[in-house]
Amino acid sequence: MRCSFCGKAAAEVRKLISGPGTYICDGCVAACVAILEDDDGTSSASVPEWADLTDDELLAHLPRIAATAAQVEGGLRARVLDLRQRGVTWARIGEALGMSRQSAWERFK
Repeated sequence: MRCSFCGKAAAEVRKLISGPGTYICDGCVAACVAILEDDDGTSSASVPEWADLTDDELLAHLPRIAATAAQVEGGLRARVLDLRQRGVTWARIGEALGMSRQSAWERFK
């Protein structure tokens, strides 16, 4: 498990907090708290302008993005397995995911 924001492994941080397929470390939580404390409520959300990054900067982000995607996929697979063990049908799982029963079965079997 890794922080979905900074990419640090669980062993590298004091605490890793889990969410639905994502994780955030105590360091990133502290950074969020500091940002919120400094915010007067008038600023809007911002994300990196990917188009402004150099090729090398964008390439440097890929491993962390891939690791986060793998964590989310692993969490999704685990929840689907839990549902199947409870007897939930592929049709209901597919409906919840916006796909057909057959597509859900093929993806998660």
